[in-house]
Amino acid sequence: MLNKNLLKEMFNFTTNKRKTIRRGIIGFLQAIPYLVLYQYTLSKVIDNYIPDKNIKMTVLLSSILIIFIVYRLFLDKWMEIDRKVIYYDNDRQIKNKVFNSIQNAELSKLDKIQVGNLFNLTTTQSFEASQLFVWNFLGIFSVRIRSILITSIIMLFIDWKIALTVIGIFILSYIILIPFYNKNMKTYKKLQKSIIDLQGKINEYIDSFSTTKTLRLEEININDIKAMLGKAKDELIKSSKILGLHTALFTLLTFSAVIATLIIGGNQIIIGVGLGSTIILIVDYISDINNHMNSLLEHAHGVMNKYNCFINILEIVSINKEKDDGTLELEKINSIEFQNVTLSYDGSNTILDNINLKVDKPITIAIVGKSGAGKTSFVNLIPRFYNLTKGKILINGVDYTKYKLNELRKNISYVFQEPVILNMSIKDNLMYGNENVKLDDIIKVCKKIGLNEKIEKLDNGYDTIINAHTDILSYGEKQLLSFARAILKNGSIVILDEVTSNLDLEFEKNVMEANKVILKNKISFVIAHRINTIKDADLIIFIDDKKIIEMGNHEELINKHGYYYNLYMSRENQVIL
Repeated sequence: MLNKNLLKEMFNFTTNKRKTIRRGIIGFLQAIPYLVLYQYTLSKVIDNYIPDKNIKMTVLLSSILIIFIVYRLFLDKWMEIDRKVIYYDNDRQIKNKVFNSIQNAELSKLDKIQVGNLFNLTTTQSFEASQLFVWNFLGIFSVRIRSILITSIIMLFIDWKIALTVIGIFILSYIILIPFYNKNMKTYKKLQKSIIDLQGKINEYIDSFSTTKTLRLEEININDIKAMLGKAKDELIKSSKILGLHTALFTLLTFSAVIATLIIGGNQIIIGVGLGSTIILIVDYISDINNHMNSLLEHAHGVMNKYNCFINILEIVSINKEKDDGTLELEKINSIEFQNVTLSYDGSNTILDNINLKVDKPITIAIVGKSGAGKTSFVNLIPRFYNLTKGKILINGVDYTKYKLNELRKNISYVFQEPVILNMSIKDNLMYGNENVKLDDIIKVCKKIGLNEKIEKLDNGYDTIINAHTDILSYGEKQLLSFARAILKNGSIVILDEVTSNLDLEFEKNVMEANKVILKNKISFVIAHRINTIKDADLIIFIDDKKIIEMGNHEELINKHGYYYNLYMSRENQVIL
């Protein structure tokens, strides 16, 4: 069942609650005169004026009814526009809150959520949630229930005996069908989760199609999707069966109300105390109630869907923001020190254990070790992507949590293994996060790393629009753009996370030349894929079994004949695992 506290939180989630209440009140009141007039006019015309052949009154009342129908037409149009304005604005506000929450959330929490699910939250689910109150709940309370109540009251005035019988049948049918509704709500929740998981998985498979083809995983991926589609299909069929049985039983019960009306009304006509128009009107009203009840059922399923979407949104919005209690400014980073640092993502499995390191600029530190040893986790602690489980990291001798988070990160240039390319011009890509950079600075840097000539040959030069999948620039050239962005940022600390692992030898040479520019007079951390990219590092750190087990320069470590020596001598001195 629906949680009242959650519903209250959902209702207050946007700034449109007053508009929603206003629309509900207007929606509830605006049809009352029409329904009453319709009953009064129709009964008078059928019972009095047509039998008496009073054409004038018949035409007059019919004209009044037509005027109200036209009035209702324009009012309904305004109400529909107003409804859409509200839920489109709800959608905008929900999307903003979700996106802001994702931007400010702890990375350790976001890592556990599929990218496809996050995308689905900011598109489909936010739009569904935006309609929960202004469409479904108002549809239930200000339209359907209002119409059912008014129709029931009118029926009581027409013939209270028949009306009570009909109302009793509808109440009984509602009570009988409650278990079906509750069961279908649970099934529908499972169905929605299956669909969300499916969308998330499809999005990830499409996004990584190159890797899929390289590793020949097509058949595995297809089987995964088939299995998820099968699960979604089973849940959908189960939900449809319950809904179908619910609808069939309700139709049967509704038909019994018509039979009861004909029996009671027919008997009244036989004994001379009833009118044929009364039976016709009540049967017509039964049909109206039936339509409204079916619509209620549709809205109830809509409520289930949108309510579950809103729950998913609230879960994202409730993710803890990155902790930023720092108050200190940070001009430049001159030293960094790890003191007994331990990291665990879940509180039980240790990723890094008792890490100790102190370095001053300028220095280049290469981090090596087997895959999964914790190299990337180590460097991700520097910009505070994750919170330490134990220990401290000091910047310029001060606990780095004392600095404002923005101050810390503005001093760090990070080049990831995969080039980060946004859907915008080359110039805007290079200025992203570097708003004060001028075009002359961009051109100067691109000349240093050997990229300017290629860019100037493009039709629009630095104004050429690119994205992560464009073939205007090669993979290596996109990685050089990431380097250029890092150079332009001019951070005190530079982090290079296996940036040459996917490059051919020609572009690796260009990257090595870029390294000389980007690493000059800085503290740099380089996670290496190839030995020749780190041989000249000032300090090489070997990480294994969650700890630093060797440190020194290339010559010192080779002379030790230890872990680094064995790694260096393997795989023809080329590749680090």
